[in-house]
Amino acid sequence: PTSITYYQRMGYLPQAVLNYLGRMGWSMPDEREKFTLAEMIEHFDLKRVSLGGPIFDVEKLGWLNGQWLKEMAVPDFMEAFRQWAINPAYLSQVAKQIQPRIQTLSEAAQWAAFFFAGTVNVTADKFVHKKLSAEEIKRILQYALWDFEQLRVWNHDQISQVLSQLSTALGYKLRDFMFPFFVAIAGSPSSTPVMESMGILGADLTFARLRQSVEVLGGLSKNEQSEWQKHWQSLKAVDTPAEDH
Repeated sequence: PTSITYYQRMGYLPQAVLNYLGRMGWSMPDEREKFTLAEMIEHFDLKRVSLGGPIFDVEKLGWLNGQWLKEMAVPDFMEAFRQWAINPAYLSQVAKQIQPRIQTLSEAAQWAAFFFAGTVNVTADKFVHKKLSAEEIKRILQYALWDFEQLRVWNHDQISQVLSQLSTALGYKLRDFMFPFFVAIAGSPSSTPVMESMGILGADLTFARLRQSVEVLGGLSKNEQSEWQKHWQSLKAVDTPAEDH
């Protein structure tokens, strides 16, 4: 993922991301991997800049972010977590979705969990549907992903328009068509309204979860990529979703 907001929504600390970017083409004199911006400025030397092409390793970034989290003072960790997950603007959106669906506050955690996760646990068996084959589900998710990537505005109305038009273009009833999105986004066919959920999660996490699900269902071969894109483009030529400007 290349969007900085993706890493923010996944819960990477700003100082950890800065640390990782700093060490991609440079190293501290003592070779330590975890350092602050102030420490980098203090020890920076052009002679230590590598001329080789650095590789962005998400697993390495995750490890480094973990080191920052583990070494934070508990009050600092609590504040970082609060800013990430319990800020009023985001929490209020989630609360509106789960409040009508629970009988006790203890149920809130289960209903809200996928809103606070980076990825959800999806397996191929979760996508089994009596009217849709695995191939059809994979195609639905991939076509929707391509459609979503064309949007300039990300909100419930735009998401709803894209999915409604795509279900019609592919000839599916909306009820059946929407099933894969519940699983891909929430990890379960029983969830809060999925279009609203995607709007709250944001484009970056939605894209990541759709891509994850396509991979779980076998991914796309080069031939599928080529053939499906041609078919998707032909659908777009007939009916292109509107965009706000």
